[in-house]
Amino acid sequence: MTKIFLVRHAEAEGNIYRRAHGHYNGLVTEKGNKQIELLTDRFKDEHIDAVYSSDLTRASKTAAAISEPRGLTINKTKQLREVDIGAWEDRPWGEIGYTDHDMNIYFNKDPARWHVTGGESYGDAGKRMLECITDTAKKHDGETIAMFSHGFSIRTLLCLLKEIPSHETEQMPYCDNTAVTLLTYDNGEIKIEFAGDNSHLGTKHSTLAHQSWWRAEEKRKPENLRFLPLNDVAGESLIRIFKAKAGERAHVDVQYAAFLSDEPIGIIGLDTIREANRKIGWISYIHVIPHRRNKTFGTQLLGLAVSDFRKLRRERLHMEMPSGTPGINFMSKCGFDVLITTETNCHMEKNIKNW
Repeated sequence: MTKIFLVRHAEAEGNIYRRAHGHYNGLVTEKGNKQIELLTDRFKDEHIDAVYSSDLTRASKTAAAISEPRGLTINKTKQLREVDIGAWEDRPWGEIGYTDHDMNIYFNKDPARWHVTGGESYGDAGKRMLECITDTAKKHDGETIAMFSHGFSIRTLLCLLKEIPSHETEQMPYCDNTAVTLLTYDNGEIKIEFAGDNSHLGTKHSTLAHQSWWRAEEKRKPENLRFLPLNDVAGESLIRIFKAKAGERAHVDVQYAAFLSDEPIGIIGLDTIREANRKIGWISYIHVIPHRRNKTFGTQLLGLAVSDFRKLRRERLHMEMPSGTPGINFMSKCGFDVLITTETNCHMEKNIKNW
């Protein structure tokens, strides 16, 4: 018999920026790093013979929680990757829900009916996961192994093992980041001993505990933004609505408006010219209307900046703010480090290189 600990990756950019990351190589977040620490502690007394992981950074970095303390090599494979979501890759979930409403619903509730251009089918994703688990378990008969994968792929495998039909997929709960599932393989049969255990996180360090998109429909509140170039939505009047005074002072050449469905939420301005030779991307301002602050919206605006500047092959993201402003604490929570602080200004940067 082979014991298989199947673990979802730690919290990554797609989870907090609310962007569709399948094969897109998103990085682990600050909370994700803490989740990895807690996962390491959870497995400290567990014997593990081998470690396998998706070759995407968010999974392989999580796998180090088990491999490094034991001196084991991480065997990376594309077979454990997240589902390939084709034309949806790195699009905001708010935009997908707005423009591809039916397919967005199928993705969560009836994935066999879901399809996008260039994407992998639900059936193919389940087949490759099952083949990977089975083949790897056969190689390690009598041993205990850890395998690291992704939310949709793990959920698809579990539905397949439990024989849950596609239209009843909601019976299978979503796995939290770093949630652990234990499988056993014996004589050609895979059994689920337990699934999606995140007890090592507690509420404070859980990702899903602080989001609502996955909850029952009657409890679910819209939280995913979509974005439009400011010039496409009567920019000047929208700036006045948002009272984005910072935007009037800072140099920008790219501006976006953010919407929760059709409700204006905020704006962001980018300077794509400044320090391009140093591979730095400048955020000129981020502004969320006051009564919509302290949600996830500022983080999603930041995610848009990360996405745009990566396309320009920028390696670091820079923002300058007045010293003492609450925005400094927000940016710190989002992984920005303080470079220089003066009486008037604070300069902060964040690594965004994902290649």
